[in-house]
Amino acid sequence: MITTQKMLEHAAGINAFGQPVVEKNGDDAPAHRRRHATEGPAHAPADRVNGAGLIRVANEEEVAGIPIYYYAERSRWYGPNGSGGYSHLSDSQAKSLVAEHGYNKTVKDSQGNTQADRAMLWLIQRRPVAYAGPLAGYRAGCHELEGVRILVTESPRIIRPEPGPFPTIRRLLETMLADEKHDQLTVFYLWSKESFATFWHRMEQPAPWTFRHCPALAIFGPRGCGKSALIDLVLAPLFGSRKADPMNYLREPKFNKDLFAASLLVLDDKGASANLSERRQRGEGIKDLIWKQEQRMEGKGVDALMLRPFWRLVIAGNDDDSGLQVCPALSPSLEDKLLILRARPAEGLPGTHEENDVWASAIRAELPAFAAFLLGWSPPPNLSTDRRTRVANFGHPELVAALREMQPEMRLLELIDGLDLIGEDAPLWEGTASEFERTMRHKDGDRMLDRIFTSGSSAGRMLSEIARVSPDRVKKTDRDGRSYYRIFPPR
Repeated sequence: MITTQKMLEHAAGINAFGQPVVEKNGDDAPAHRRRHATEGPAHAPADRVNGAGLIRVANEEEVAGIPIYYYAERSRWYGPNGSGGYSHLSDSQAKSLVAEHGYNKTVKDSQGNTQADRAMLWLIQRRPVAYAGPLAGYRAGCHELEGVRILVTESPRIIRPEPGPFPTIRRLLETMLADEKHDQLTVFYLWSKESFATFWHRMEQPAPWTFRHCPALAIFGPRGCGKSALIDLVLAPLFGSRKADPMNYLREPKFNKDLFAASLLVLDDKGASANLSERRQRGEGIKDLIWKQEQRMEGKGVDALMLRPFWRLVIAGNDDDSGLQVCPALSPSLEDKLLILRARPAEGLPGTHEENDVWASAIRAELPAFAAFLLGWSPPPNLSTDRRTRVANFGHPELVAALREMQPEMRLLELIDGLDLIGEDAPLWEGTASEFERTMRHKDGDRMLDRIFTSGSSAGRMLSEIARVSPDRVKKTDRDGRSYYRIFPPR
């Protein structure tokens, strides 16, 4: 016997167990269970799917407002988290989140789909993303790059500029970069200003952003001089507190996805190499990293994707021969893409772990003031700057000389003198690169040139480089489409 209470519950759409009653005829269902057009009786196929095979929903704006994204390449859902970013969701978690936005995930229609199912299908077809993850220089959220939608899942940690003193940072910089003959501090400030101002603009202004060329910053100095502290405690926080090591990518340019989360790329002594060919290749790789707006991201198991990260590159090493070998081999094409500073031991560096904790805390507290200083700082009006990078091209002469000594061009110059290419009574030697190589090999009984002339173009390339860096020793001229070299004895 059905009691009055049960009849009332049934009329209200609730059974004896407190669960909703599923009506066979959707038109007879109570209004509160026909809230969305995705629920109800079976529709004709044309009403459910359009001619392109896309799911139809009557309430597209509502479905589009559900804050979840589908990363098709990985078959993953992402939804908002409590940190202002997005986290990976399983299929069931994503469906539950859709249900929380008012879409039933249990009551199926005549086609076997729930409201949540159809809403998720619509999102998969209409709002997929080509990439989901952190991206250097971007706040968390959905971005479009040349029509490609990406989801940035994490925002960098931002240092907000606030005027004030920064005595600890100032002392570190002014004493570490002090040089009697060269104003290295101005070179550093200008590189830091242009780099941080570009990063800060990206954080505060909506896209599109103007791509800014910027050279790599190389700092070489004795062990324990403070260069690592400068990178870890000052530069990395200014650019979002994420850094990455591009050495593996420079050695073998693939699987570089880990670099795309960090705005600061750092090469250190671990990447030092005596192999000149590797260091030349490193120079070409560095140019690609810092001189191209479009970067090819390649991860294991997914298709490569072109993205536009914000990157700044810092190279740090000791100032001995071993430490300098982390630097790429110098070449004409690197002149405006590499700043080389010489560091000396900074004053005020901590001596114990306890002192280091206090010192590091002081630097962290001063970062907002230093950021404000950089944004407001202006270089001296007479400073010559590069028109593309807007920073000063500078290489410390002693370090540049030491780096060149490690390159075979300088070794070749030594052999020119040691093998007596120029006779005692001759003012110079003149000829083509091929003639030069034949003459030198004829004099080279110990076959020392075998390690220098590794290809048919080695002699010409090295003579051209010597002509560029030591014009008092070698001059290059062109005659009838051929290059001729005049080699002079040392003064």
